[in-house]
Amino acid sequence: MTSSRAETVGVPSVGFRTLRWTFAFAGAILVLGVYTQLSLWNVERFESGVRVHELWTPWDARLPTLPWMIWPYMLYYLLIFAPIALTRRFVELAEVASAYFVVSAAAWATYVLWPVRMVYPPLACGGVSCRILSGLYQADQGVNVMPSLHAAHAILAAMFFFSYRNRYAPLVLAGALVVSVAAVLTRQHFLLDVPAGLALGVAGWWLVRASFRPLREGRPTQWRHGPVGLTGGA
Repeated sequence: MTSSRAETVGVPSVGFRTLRWTFAFAGAILVLGVYTQLSLWNVERFESGVRVHELWTPWDARLPTLPWMIWPYMLYYLLIFAPIALTRRFVELAEVASAYFVVSAAAWATYVLWPVRMVYPPLACGGVSCRILSGLYQADQGVNVMPSLHAAHAILAAMFFFSYRNRYAPLVLAGALVVSVAAVLTRQHFLLDVPAGLALGVAGWWLVRASFRPLREGRPTQWRHGPVGLTGGA
């Protein structure tokens, strides 16, 4: 039976726990800020006449719009912070932060180079779910959709849990898939956006994971001679 990370590495110090959550929220604010500015810029250039693409498929047309799916869609905001709770050393914190940045930067580059826009359907409904979804439509304005960062970040969280053999990994994976389905059924994304986002998240994680292997194992790297001793107050 695989022991927990806390048992094998130790309980992190108060200082490291403070560092990792400060780091997490600062990173989230940075990503949100870049994403927001990119959204505003994309809306401006779309309105100026830049050609945009729509990725409707026959399968998209057959799927319903379900405003109540906004609730499982928002599970995303819990999933993206979940990996931080598993980090016990600075190298692990740097690894997960790097993975989020690499995946986000790749998506941002795609939003710039291949502009795709979602045209939202009219919402003929009432209630809290409908009002929240309507507000989200107004905030997002149907830009920055391909690939889905919701799908990419959510599967990234699941990959981290599986890589560290945490017992909650299947639950996090189920949550990532629920978020991905909700992204389509709320019309925040086209169907094609989701597999693209999932593939980006998986590829980004394995790229960063491979790059950090020498640091995790304390082996010499091509940039530094001698053992690497990065610990985070464990």
